[in-house]
Amino acid sequence: MDAKKIRDIKSRKTANDKIYTPPEVAQLMINMCEIKEGQSVLDPSKGGGVFYDSFPNYCIKDYCEIEENKNFFDYTKNVDIIVGNPPYSLITNWLDHTLKICNKFCYILGAINFTDSRLRKISNAGFGLTKIHFVKVNWWFFTSFIGVFEKNKDSIITVSAFEILCEHCNNRKCKRGRQGNPPNICTIIPFNQSLLPK
Repeated sequence: MDAKKIRDIKSRKTANDKIYTPPEVAQLMINMCEIKEGQSVLDPSKGGGVFYDSFPNYCIKDYCEIEENKNFFDYTKNVDIIVGNPPYSLITNWLDHTLKICNKFCYILGAINFTDSRLRKISNAGFGLTKIHFVKVNWWFFTSFIGVFEKNKDSIITVSAFEILCEHCNNRKCKRGRQGNPPNICTIIPFNQSLLPK
């Protein structure tokens, strides 16, 4: 991870990556993980400790916190479970690192960050979504999704392997249905409008 990007996030006047999770949501996420005795559990961004402090005493717990110079991207030990609320500005890199060092993880993601491409990335790394929970925190922008992902487990949802493109031009640059264009007309290759359903 780029050191400058991390410094910029640490020094933001509006630290929108420092959005603390309500205790009841953190506890719900921990419960969803079904942590067993002796399992190693990592809080990747400790902040005020709402996850770390609530991990059960019978697990082996550890944490990362950039404010304490314990950068998640420098953490290389394999752990059984990661539980936390990732910084959304780093979510793609965060997921990449998560997928390398654990067998199970539980993250809360805003609806805008819970994308099909990210789900495909997780699936391609051998993880299945085994539990999902929707939660609305009043002061957060969007409904959030809590997901538990487990290595070598079947997923409870499926994701198309590819994006559906315009059947006329098969092009990602087609502005069909966007920027004021009609949803049923290709913007690249004209076609006979009389074929449209009435």
